[in-house]
Amino acid sequence: MNTLMLSAGVTQGNEIYGLGMLESGMSVGLEKYVLDDEIAQTVRESIKGIPITDETLALDTILKVGVAGNYLNEPTTLKNINTFWMPQLLDRKWRNEWEAKGWKNIFKVCCERVDEILATYEPQPLDNDINRELEAIVKQADKELITTTVY
Repeated sequence: MNTLMLSAGVTQGNEIYGLGMLESGMSVGLEKYVLDDEIAQTVRESIKGIPITDETLALDTILKVGVAGNYLNEPTTLKNINTFWMPQLLDRKWRNEWEAKGWKNIFKVCCERVDEILATYEPQPLDNDINRELEAIVKQADKELITTTVY
C-alpha cells in the first residue's frame, strides 16, 4: 500500500498530496485521480476497522447455523450485507469470471469512470454572498497584481 495514501488516511485526508500526479508531478491524469480516490477510500475504510458489538458478532446466529451451515438466508446476514464498503473500480471477482465478462484493465475502467463523471456532473451553484465575496477578493488581487508587477 502506498505510504502516502496510508498517511492521508491516518490524518483524515489533511495531508493528501499527489492525487492524480504522473511523472513526479509534471503532469496529472483524470484517470489517475479516480484510481487514487479509490485507493484513498480503501485506506479510509480499512482504518475504520470492524465494529465489534453483540449485534455485529451475531453469536446467536453462529450458534444456530453452526460451522458448516448456510448464513446467506439469515436475517442478520441480510441486515448487515450492505454495511461493508465495496470498491467501485477494483474488480473482486474470480479471474475466470472476470475474463468471461470481457475483462477490462484498470486504465480502461478508470477512463470509463472519468467519462461518466464528465457526462453527469452538475456543479452546485455558489451561494450569492459567497460569490460576491470571491469576486471582491479577485478584484483586490487584480489591483495588487497591477500595482506590484514589474516588467
